Amino acid sequence: MDWRELDELVRDQREQGNPVAERIVKLSLQINQITLELDDPADWDSSDDDEDEEAEFAGPLPVDVDIFQTAFANAQRYYNSRRQAGIKHAKTLAVSTQALQSAEQKIRADLKATKITATVSQMRKPFWFEKFAWFVTSDGYLVLAGHDMQQNELLVKRHLRAGDAYVHADIHGAASVIVKNKPVAAADKPSAESIPPSTLFQAGIMSVCQSRAWDAKVLTPAWWVEAAQVSKTAPTGEFLSTGSFMIRGKKHFLPPTQLVYGFGFVFRLADDESIARHAAARQQRLAIMEENQRSAARTHAEAAATSTTGPDTADAAADSDADHESISVVGAETMDFAAARK
Repeated sequence: MDWRELDELVRDQREQGNPVAERIVKLSLQINQITLELDDPADWDSSDDDEDEEAEFAGPLPVDVDIFQTAFANAQRYYNSRRQAGIKHAKTLAVSTQALQSAEQKIRADLKATKITATVSQMRKPFWFEKFAWFVTSDGYLVLAGHDMQQNELLVKRHLRAGDAYVHADIHGAASVIVKNKPVAAADKPSAESIPPSTLFQAGIMSVCQSRAWDAKVLTPAWWVEAAQVSKTAPTGEFLSTGSFMIRGKKHFLPPTQLVYGFGFVFRLADDESIARHAAARQQRLAIMEENQRSAARTHAEAAATSTTGPDTADAAADSDADHESISVVGAETMDFAAARK
């Protein structure tokens, strides 16, 4: 009989209600198999070592049966497949559990070895003058300069006090620089005359290096005046723009400044032992500088005592001083610091 005829016969018998034909789901005679629909076993072997609970089926199951094997051989084939799947499942669980335990042990060992501790370091609170360009001179004086015209205006209006020195230069782009004087006794009148010449010279270098002299490589002197000589009051009919100031009186000119500029690092001493080691460092440098200044002053005094000044020379000096007695406007052409460095 042809396989197609056999398939039609099974279909006809299923329609007629043949119970055997109703169990046949599919004929796969080319591979010697038929698919049967079997009900839930009435007596399932619950003594199986690989299963703790009885199998539960939602309904009839399609089962492939080899027609060249007995019913026992087909059942044994399914039983062996189920047993091998259970063994593989158990091995997989065991290997996964062992790998997880090994990873946990390794992580604990790494954490114990490294002993990671989180530390929170508090940031240093910036000083009020750090928003300006600033440095501390070799004599211990604070020097400030504005980054732009607005900061120049703020610097002079708010932080220039009696006794401080205002340093500038007669060249385009020179920075407005102030030297903060150290406090004096209440009975003494504060004056910028007490500021060492070396500090004023260093402040002059800062002002000139921010000007067009840096790009043009031109040596030019800076000058300084007292705080009282700096004003925002313009002459009648004139106007002072932001960052511009009126200078009245004599300008004290400094020696021509070298176009030498640099930057420095500020190190914070966090422990008392380090602070104690560096406590006298600045005092020692100041003592050496003061001794050098006294020696230079004595040499200058001796040279002045051995020379004579004639009437013509004195008149020329007086004329020179008179030339410095003037009224001028400064600061209007101050450049931005970033532009000055290009």
